[in-house]
Amino acid sequence: MSEELQIAAFPPAKMASRMEEAGAARVGLRTRLLVALALLGGVFMGLGASFATTATSGLAAAGMGAGLVRVLGGLAFCLGMIAIVLAGAELFMGNNLVVMALGGRRVTLVQLLRFWLIVYLANLAGAIVTAVAMFLTGQYTFSAGALGASALAMANGQCSLGLFQALLLGIVGSVLICLAVWLTSSARSSTAKILALVFPITAFVAGGFAQATASAYWIPAGLLIKYWAPDAFWQLPALAGAGLTAGSFPELTWYAFLFQNLLPVTLGNIAGGLGFVGLVYWLVYLRPQKAVEVKKQARMPHILVVDDDADFVEVTSMILERDGYEISTAANGRQAWEAMMQKKPDMVLLDVMMSTTLEGVDLARRMAADSRLKDVPIIMISSIASTYHAGKLPDSIHIPIDAWLSKPVNPEVLLKTVRRFLH
Repeated sequence: MSEELQIAAFPPAKMASRMEEAGAARVGLRTRLLVALALLGGVFMGLGASFATTATSGLAAAGMGAGLVRVLGGLAFCLGMIAIVLAGAELFMGNNLVVMALGGRRVTLVQLLRFWLIVYLANLAGAIVTAVAMFLTGQYTFSAGALGASALAMANGQCSLGLFQALLLGIVGSVLICLAVWLTSSARSSTAKILALVFPITAFVAGGFAQATASAYWIPAGLLIKYWAPDAFWQLPALAGAGLTAGSFPELTWYAFLFQNLLPVTLGNIAGGLGFVGLVYWLVYLRPQKAVEVKKQARMPHILVVDDDADFVEVTSMILERDGYEISTAANGRQAWEAMMQKKPDMVLLDVMMSTTLEGVDLARRMAADSRLKDVPIIMISSIASTYHAGKLPDSIHIPIDAWLSKPVNPEVLLKTVRRFLH
């Protein structure tokens, strides 16, 4: 049915709202769950880096151009980001966009810093553990040692960067990865998310840019080979033929990893993600709308409150009317639809559970499929997440809403969310 099929991508303003809502929810995750998801993020990035190393090993020696080798490596590396976005994991770089929730006062600075620190450390741990696991598999000996030689060259190159160069590479790398995550917020399907990721992530690897979690796989992988590989490894054709020994990689040290790469790259990642993506989009799409004074409007917007909880409707209507809004109410989806047919509202506040468990979701889909109502902002307000019905709720990308608020609702948060879409 048409009301169940959503094809068009979310527009940038709605993407910004979704990012702010998602950021606030992620900062509120329990510590154990956050650590687990961040460890997975590091592991997934490590697997993507391992795939990229495998896919490109030996290609340059076979005569393939450096640019094409980098592009192929970038395509392989996309595995990590695809797994993070679709399977569900936390990545420090992409989490720079959570600053949008700070700008909207949905989280505090202390909460945000705690969130970043946990994710950053767990990402590094997950990536390093993956590097150790790959070393123990003996993968570096594959293809007559070509894979190990490729890993060593990659790690040595990253440790050879100057501090300012590593900082700038980290800034641009963060912009590309945050851009990829930003683009996925426009998608309504897994396929669209993958397509949104591929080009920015491929550009990240092909351009030789830097990211802390990826470095925490690539460089330790090279260090483990350099210092722990048996003598037999250095006799393999790919290394012995090129005269390579452990001494052929002088820049590859633990000190260089920590202070010449990881530290400046991390600072660059923070600056790039916050300054060039997260804050920019918050300023463009969220802050200007919140700065407008409601009372300057010649005609106050009409808000339809749809909820079967009479007490909630009464309190919510009182809050909004005091702010100058025109309010009408409905107790279920049928009444709401009839009201909208008589007078198109400027916004709908919509409960999920009414006559049926997902009646609000059905009404939102029906509105999105109607040419007269599809542009009406919908703020879904519900307590379903705290009930045993939570598992029935579709993923947010399959609900055509503009924002989500959980009951009980803070009046200040309610008013700020309403103003964001009406002014």
